[in-house]
Amino acid sequence: MFSNTPVVYAVGTDYQIFFSVSRSAYARLKVGDAVYDDVVCGILRSAPGLRQITVPQKALNAAGGYTLSLQRIRERKSYWTETIGVTERYYPFYPVPETGNVRAYMLGDAHGDKERTLAAAGAFGAFDFLIVNGDVNESISVRHFELAHNLAAELTGGSRPVVYVRGNHELRGALAEQLTQYIPTQDGNTYYTFRLGSVWGIVLDCGEDKPDDHGEYGGYARFHPFRLAQTDYLRQVIRHAKTEFDAPGVTTRIAVVHTQFPRKQEPAFDIERPLFQRWCDLLGSMGTDVILSAHEHRFAVLQPGDPALRLQTTCPLVIGAANNKEYIGGTGYVFSPDAIRVEFTASDGAAPAPVTLRKENR
Repeated sequence: MFSNTPVVYAVGTDYQIFFSVSRSAYARLKVGDAVYDDVVCGILRSAPGLRQITVPQKALNAAGGYTLSLQRIRERKSYWTETIGVTERYYPFYPVPETGNVRAYMLGDAHGDKERTLAAAGAFGAFDFLIVNGDVNESISVRHFELAHNLAAELTGGSRPVVYVRGNHELRGALAEQLTQYIPTQDGNTYYTFRLGSVWGIVLDCGEDKPDDHGEYGGYARFHPFRLAQTDYLRQVIRHAKTEFDAPGVTTRIAVVHTQFPRKQEPAFDIERPLFQRWCDLLGSMGTDVILSAHEHRFAVLQPGDPALRLQTTCPLVIGAANNKEYIGGTGYVFSPDAIRVEFTASDGAAPAPVTLRKENR
């Protein structure tokens, strides 16, 4: 089942706080003097299951913590609903630093393997925010949605922000169309920007990794229009540069995407070259420092001009999630004003040496 520990997802200028309620209850969050109810069109939700309340980042960052309050319900009636009592739990919250070094950890490609994924994350140590970069599980049942939240809950304790990225394997399964009811989105979309301390980022979603008409998909794929919409979104972000990547205090700009789209691909996977080149160009015009990806189940750092790239990029591409018989691996990042340190981690401890990337795309 979904963990009862909240997960604080960063989306835009808000935090979307997800938590599970095991029995009928009204829920609210207290942040400082403000109260945020779990409400839909004026009606408090009461059904058990996964809940979500949105809180402005500025409010939670300033408060340094929040209280989850649950008012349990004996029976919800048309008239005179009976409640039992209120339980509360306080969670401290640690905003990402505005200055100095920022530590982030990225997991991905867990494919249902919780224990080795946690072991890989533990090898990096403390971090300021977490990235969950896709292919955590498929979408066969609601139970398959649980692992991403439960990993984030266990690693952050509800006290650190999390960035969620949808992978292509989350698109596999009969419940894939329902996934957005269980993950953070912005206006229903799985792509958005975020700001965490001195780090500004954009989440992109390539969708599936082969052409829409590939027989493997059985006719469900319509990702070309979805990618076109993201191209327009990238242009929109550039038009609002002063409140996005050029905002005061931003020293690191990252793009996070599951599929490593700039890299050379085998024929069935060699899709959307003109469109993805446009993405590279637009990310370059933003001064993006690095593209963080997963998908290939291995570690690699590809600099602009690397012969392994099929597209022209202005910043490095990091492929930072491994999954094989020997280990599962993720990547720790240390973002400083002039460099990015990339630290690969593995569940068995046998990871490649760290790499330092200089910020040159400005």
